[in-house]
Amino acid sequence: MKKLLAILLAGAMMFALTGCFGGSSYQVKNATSDEEAADISAKDYKKDFDGLQQYLLDKGYIYKFLYDENNTEKPRQAMTSEVYADVIGANDGIRYYFPDGKSFIEIYDYSGKQNDTAKEVLAEIKENGKFKPIEAGDELTGVISESGKYLIIYNPKNKYDYDKITDELKNW
Repeated sequence: MKKLLAILLAGAMMFALTGCFGGSSYQVKNATSDEEAADISAKDYKKDFDGLQQYLLDKGYIYKFLYDENNTEKPRQAMTSEVYADVIGANDGIRYYFPDGKSFIEIYDYSGKQNDTAKEVLAEIKENGKFKPIEAGDELTGVISESGKYLIIYNPKNKYDYDKITDELKNW
């Protein structure tokens, strides 16, 4: 019953947050320029959940905040939200939205002991590269890190170049 409730709440949250980023008057503020991002090396980051997120943020692949043109100091809209990681057997997880408000990735931590749900989700992704986290939701694409400890999922229907992000999983 708790899992069903968590799944329903996650789905409702997804739909509620999807409409929050529709305005085009906002822009992304990258932490680094493209030139600086090219010099960032994965070997300089801890090989843990926080290190993976920080690396992707520093490279400019994901964002924490959306800024308006008049006030670059204060974020106008958070680009992250919590997820119910335990629903898919993960230890931790977070969702990062992209400026279109429709595209997102979720990063999950499977570095601890894996329960049966975790094993099922990871096995399905290894076999098919996809899984359906909730019955009424879209089928999502999943990419597992080389170590098998981290998972990134996303909806391939959205128009975003996920290859840069998922290619980085070879470093984790």
